[in-house]
Amino acid sequence: MGRKRLKHLGKKRKTKNKFKSILKKIILVAIAILAITSSFKITRYLEELYKSRNIEDCKIEFYMDVSDETGDNKIQLSWKELMAIDMVRYNNKLTDVKKKDTLKLGKMFIQKENKDKYSLKSFDVVLNELNFKKEEKKKANDYLKKLDDVFLGDIDLQDKSNKVSFINSIEQTAIENYREYKILPSVTIAQSILESGWGTSELTKASNNMFGIKADKNWLGKSVEVATSENYNDKITASFRVYDSVEQSIKDHGKFLWDNKRYKENGFFEATHYKTQAQALEDAGYSTKEDENGNKVYADTLVKVIKAYNLQLIDHEVELKIK
Repeated sequence: MGRKRLKHLGKKRKTKNKFKSILKKIILVAIAILAITSSFKITRYLEELYKSRNIEDCKIEFYMDVSDETGDNKIQLSWKELMAIDMVRYNNKLTDVKKKDTLKLGKMFIQKENKDKYSLKSFDVVLNELNFKKEEKKKANDYLKKLDDVFLGDIDLQDKSNKVSFINSIEQTAIENYREYKILPSVTIAQSILESGWGTSELTKASNNMFGIKADKNWLGKSVEVATSENYNDKITASFRVYDSVEQSIKDHGKFLWDNKRYKENGFFEATHYKTQAQALEDAGYSTKEDENGNKVYADTLVKVIKAYNLQLIDHEVELKIK
């Protein structure tokens, strides 16, 4: 009996050792694949940083991305300021731009106050730190001025255009909401554009309701019944709040978010960048809109609107004034 047991235990040990050997090989292969993948990603990132390239056809997207990457979702830089300076540094020919140099430039605009707080330096301060001569400073400011009406895709929108007029009409109230409720102006304005169709939706015309806020049990004011779209190709009729003015709607929007604990729980008010705040809105369930594949689309849509109309630059101006 004893020998049989020992023989049986020996088989178990062999099986166990074989299993360990196979598991070890699998782990080694996984580590090797991970190392190769990481190496490939690092190589691509370094190439992206150091290679010279002609960005003339996508310069606005390039400088938007660099300004966001430099700010690291903590503070908002101005892509126009970065581009204006590079136009001087590269003699108005953005054919030899290196990402690492523009990232380094972007970091010059950021001043760390403490562990979690950052502030922005002004355009003129950075020009001085770059030791720009008087003529170079004038060129940089001239380039910056030329970029005033330039939007994503090299579209020029003048102050008199309907879209710019709409943004200008609610900008100040959006800034006031930011100071009171910590909602970035870019997010407030993008939501109003998206929810109200630039102020032309049936709901907005009937109620001044810019954000599609429903008349729940906590609402004591007037309400109106309007058909709306909740999901992809899904129509319902719901009751919405009625306001005396657009300004009242914007202010109530801020209060609505502030009073609903789910937005705080999802980090909405802690977010200091339009991308993270837009995502927090979606995570908190502000909108349940989905595409035809069932993917949530609200945050991505907000970000696209913000970038398309330079709304993040309003955040930049507000943050620049905060000391």
